[in-house]
Amino acid sequence: MTRYAPLAGSPDIELNAAGTEARLAGGGPMRTETRPRARERSRHPLVLAGVVIVLLVVYSGWNWRPHPPHPPREFYGPPTLPPHLRHDGPVPGPASLLTSAAPAKSYHKALRPDLRYLTLDSWSGWTGQVFTAFSLMYLAHLTQRIAIIPSFRDWDHYGDSMITLDLLYDMEKFRRERGALFVNWDDVKPLDRRHRNTDRDDIGCYMGPNPFEGGRSFDEHNLDQTIWHVKRHGPFPESAEAFVLWDFDEATRLKETKEYAEREKRKLPANMEDSRLLCYSNLWDLSHAGAQATGWTWSEDFAGLQRESGEMTELLAPNARGTHPEWYAIGQYIDFTPTIWDIAISCVKRTLRTKSVPKHLITVHLRRGDFKTWCSSGKDCTPAVDRYAEHVNSLLSDSPRDTKVLVTTDEQDDLEFLTSVDKLGWYRIDHRRLNTRGVLEAEYKDAAAWADAAVDQAILSLGMHFVGTSGSQVSIISELRVASWNGGETRMVQRPG
Repeated sequence: MTRYAPLAGSPDIELNAAGTEARLAGGGPMRTETRPRARERSRHPLVLAGVVIVLLVVYSGWNWRPHPPHPPREFYGPPTLPPHLRHDGPVPGPASLLTSAAPAKSYHKALRPDLRYLTLDSWSGWTGQVFTAFSLMYLAHLTQRIAIIPSFRDWDHYGDSMITLDLLYDMEKFRRERGALFVNWDDVKPLDRRHRNTDRDDIGCYMGPNPFEGGRSFDEHNLDQTIWHVKRHGPFPESAEAFVLWDFDEATRLKETKEYAEREKRKLPANMEDSRLLCYSNLWDLSHAGAQATGWTWSEDFAGLQRESGEMTELLAPNARGTHPEWYAIGQYIDFTPTIWDIAISCVKRTLRTKSVPKHLITVHLRRGDFKTWCSSGKDCTPAVDRYAEHVNSLLSDSPRDTKVLVTTDEQDDLEFLTSVDKLGWYRIDHRRLNTRGVLEAEYKDAAAWADAAVDQAILSLGMHFVGTSGSQVSIISELRVASWNGGETRMVQRPG
């Protein structure tokens, strides 16, 4: 966000005035016997000072511009990096992080022998895959490796199209500003969905921090993935620290992997015979040992960040409180592409019927979809609108009177539900009325559904506060954006059952 602009005037005079106030406030008492003489000596300077003041008033009246009560909201997205965190100079990209043969028929020909790489396959829906990619880049940074980001695929929600992360996120900006080292699998080995133009490569992947083993994109790059349940050591083997130690203790890892292969009578993939390419089943919900020791989980949103009472809650930075390390180290600095922002901002302006995005917004994510039957009873599994209203009204009570409530939801057909939202006086993004789909299809073709999800997340990130649906990864990542980008308060509505 833009900073306050200084008023027209002399900086020297402003500094002198500030210094005088400081001296009067804390410079100690003047000796009584000197005051009359000092006042007498100051009569002539006072006349000159009066003339200066008059001239300043005239000058200021000529040059003064109305100063807004708050800085105008002209910037949306990640926080600006402080100077000591910015990267200066060129950052290596695929051309220098891979061999000249890349993208190659076999990944063995694309990876440089003198560099180390880390990868995984994609899984889950759009937001789950994004979180996993963030965790991949985070662990790659910790272990001094180059992240190979998988292609994204989710036929349950977006059909058979496949995308890369940089279609919707400004990854080049992130690479440039952070000096991040990563490539896409497209850079290493091209998509070959019918396995006609590439070699079949075996790739062995160690088990990640959770039970999800399946992948969605490796086969499209003609990669044959196998999962290896070789145990990591320590009291918290699924923590970020355990993965770092597992990586650097190369001798132990390779020895135990070979022993596992002999015991299970399995052929060892070439990438598991050395340390050039390390792979995990997935790294979703990668957390620190401290978080796991205390029982924090991703689903607890901010309630799981800091349970201790007292001043430690205020003293600890959010990124030191246990959960979502991948967000604070990586995710919060990754912006949407300008095209996604343009479409999102247009949707907001037309919905609110304004020429600009208001500063005072509370954004709400009403997750429905598969959540409507996702509970033990199999019905009535989503919260009532009144539950959201309770949290929204609590935030409104401490917000400026012109605050508007802006809603996104994946519900399109339940008119009774949608009418109950509209009756609250909230503004609901209606993509059908806005013809967002047509705009996205013209821009993104068969990837329009992926872009639609990104547009809604960009809209939700505009809130000065946020209310979401517990258990929804879209709500969790939106909560993190509003908290870290805008310093906003967030609430999660618990689901029945």
